[in-house]
Amino acid sequence: MSFRVFSPQSELEALELLNHQLDGLTIPIAGGTNVLVDIKQRKVTPKALVDLSRIRDWKKIEQTEGGLEIGPLVNHSELEASPLIAKSFTALAMAASTVGSPQIRNRGTLGGNLQSASPAADCVPPLLVFDAMLTLVSLSGKREVGVADFFLGAGKTVLRPNELINKISIKNCSNKISIFRKTGLRKALAISLVNLAVSLELDEDNRCSKARVAFGSVAPTPIRVKGVEAFLEGQMIDPDIIKALSEIVEREISPITDLRATATYRRYLAKELLKESILNVISTRRSSYGRNHSEFNS
Repeated sequence: MSFRVFSPQSELEALELLNHQLDGLTIPIAGGTNVLVDIKQRKVTPKALVDLSRIRDWKKIEQTEGGLEIGPLVNHSELEASPLIAKSFTALAMAASTVGSPQIRNRGTLGGNLQSASPAADCVPPLLVFDAMLTLVSLSGKREVGVADFFLGAGKTVLRPNELINKISIKNCSNKISIFRKTGLRKALAISLVNLAVSLELDEDNRCSKARVAFGSVAPTPIRVKGVEAFLEGQMIDPDIIKALSEIVEREISPITDLRATATYRRYLAKELLKESILNVISTRRSSYGRNHSEFNS
């Protein structure tokens, strides 16, 4: 198999190349951890690749007045190591740390994780619970799409053939606690059987003012479970509410049986991961309060 490789050094150059190659056989590539495997297995047979890895402006994590802007070429190792993300968006750093292996984390990018549109993509549930926005660019201009509206199905997104992701934006919240959990067949190089991100905004009494809960590998796309969110909002977050969550989760997810797990097992995992995550949030909240209280009185 032979194909051409273009290496643009700017966003404009990349968009011009895509615009001139609208034949359905030109594929943008960043880290290549998905595309190159697909080419090797002949799942795709491109005539050309547009290598985006030299666009420096897309490799930044920048703090803004209201939150963070993450370039699509930021890799998983950089997400995991970023103090800005670890401090305010813990679930995203946790998710990035579980992707593949060190070699894959050094190559694979956040933009690629989104564009591949895998139902099991680990970094997507955290972006869902943070209400992240994507800026999509083409020669015609820009448009913003929420991560929740970006996916159409397994491997399918709203991206047009001449569009690229050029920014992921997340807003700050000072009283937010977040966590990510996943279960796979092994500890590394494992596609998630189920993954989960939880973000809760809590007041001083542990009452939840805002809840976001998102799963991967339980539907054709990563999803928020809005029934769970609605139940949690206004509640005092304590172990007593956990029992009520299982029935709600059961109604909102639609996992399948495949070679890696049965639908029944995925339903069990989803409920157990949510229980574990809520208990972890309670523990984290109490530990944080204890430290702050001690510091205040010292």
